[in-house]
Amino acid sequence: MIQIRRVYDPPLPTDGVRVLCTTRWPRGVSRQAVDTWKRELGTPPDLLDPWLAGRLGPDEFQAGVRAALLAPAASAALDELAALARQGTALTLLTSIKDMTRTHLGLVQAAIEQRL
Repeated sequence: MIQIRRVYDPPLPTDGVRVLCTTRWPRGVSRQAVDTWKRELGTPPDLLDPWLAGRLGPDEFQAGVRAALLAPAASAALDELAALARQGTALTLLTSIKDMTRTHLGLVQAAIEQRL
């Protein structure tokens, strides 16, 4: 099971391994709020800032994120998370974005599920 939530939401018993998928550490969040931080699965800053400012369309954003997930470090992180999921470990992918419709985590989730 792979869930997507905000890092600012309180942990739930069903969260399993809480994985922060951001390139920048979110303000006001303690290190104990997450189990692991996968920077390489965060949206690259050259995509994130224009996306959040409305200067980048959804198709361009998604294509950029998919390309970033093909990088060796991101691919290794996806493989690691897929291995956990294969063992039956629940995963919760975390972001700091307020508007959950604008997060890249659906693409990260899909990339993990493809590896299963």
